[in-house]
Amino acid sequence: MKRSTKIIAAVLLVAGSTSAVFAFSKPGHWQMSPEEKVEFVTDRVTQKLELDAQQQRNFTDLTELVVQIMLDAKASKVQQIDELKGLLQESSFNQAAALDLIQKKTQMVSEKAPLVISSLAVFLDSLNSEQKQKMQRFFENRRKHYRHGDDE
Repeated sequence: MKRSTKIIAAVLLVAGSTSAVFAFSKPGHWQMSPEEKVEFVTDRVTQKLELDAQQQRNFTDLTELVVQIMLDAKASKVQQIDELKGLLQESSFNQAAALDLIQKKTQMVSEKAPLVISSLAVFLDSLNSEQKQKMQRFFENRRKHYRHGDDE
């Protein structure tokens, strides 16, 4: 696998796993503030991977960054939906405006990706081989769970 493919996969795995933990945690956890969710996820990962203090700080930095990006995206979502509704109400679809909406979203991803990659690298580089193997098993099990019933 190319290095860039590995990096993209790692970012997607972290973002996806963080989102999944937020979304599928106990129902009482749905009402948590973003700060409480970061603490919950950090505690859970710390326990599962037996992170030391430095690794825990690295993971907290990563989760806080991802949550901040998610909050930023959520804040602009209402405006983007309103703009899209406006485009749909016009008699002729404004392709330039639609493309501009997509480019704004793409630009945000392009700007934030290096920060996430850097923070992810710091965290992953701080893990020992046993912890990395636990993560690989976790993601492999998640992959099997999501692909259950699919023809491969």
